Amino acid sequence: MEKIAVISADIINSSKFEEHAFIDAMRVLVEPAGNYLVNRGERFLSSRGDSFQLMTTDIQKSFFKAIFLKSYFKRKQIGLKNEKGKEAIDIRISLAVGLSKTIPEDIGKSLEEPFVLSGRALDQMKKKKQTFIITTSQEAYNKELELLCAFLDNVFNGWTLAQAEVIYYLVQGFKQTEIADMLNLSQPSVSNRIQLARWNLIDKMNSRFLEIIEKL
Repeated sequence: MEKIAVISADIINSSKFEEHAFIDAMRVLVEPAGNYLVNRGERFLSSRGDSFQLMTTDIQKSFFKAIFLKSYFKRKQIGLKNEKGKEAIDIRISLAVGLSKTIPEDIGKSLEEPFVLSGRALDQMKKKKQTFIITTSQEAYNKELELLCAFLDNVFNGWTLAQAEVIYYLVQGFKQTEIADMLNLSQPSVSNRIQLARWNLIDKMNSRFLEIIEKL
């Protein structure tokens, strides 16, 4: 048995966007960004143009990988159908950690625990109006995680495009000075955006997540 993490995701209200625009946004699943999301040999499943699933054995980084995806899409504005202008894109993310007897060759057909947990939670999120959830096989932890994710949802909803952009780079391990150079900003400006994006809370959530998955 091996612990793995599964992320299931779909774009919210994808039908209101120009199809080519959100398909272009899905390029996050290929190199170079895809190399951050999964290790060599691990797989993506793109079930439709607006949804996907990935698995990784690197469970210690799986929470930050979910944040990477959230920030990647939140930093984008894409064209709307039947009207002028653009709108920020958002995504539902369901992260599940659990035990798998084998590493599946075809993740789209796997019935291993983390795949079932992640997919089921994603289906339920629409009714609950959630955009981020973490699930494990232990119900006691799930109740805690659901509450913490509700607070995180509030944080994500408050992100501006500029704040999401700095989190996108920060979560990948870039230093503030490096982010400042890439975005042509001053280091204090980057630091201010990081604080406004509530990175301190996200980092604390990751610490608690790591404690929980260690006990599974």
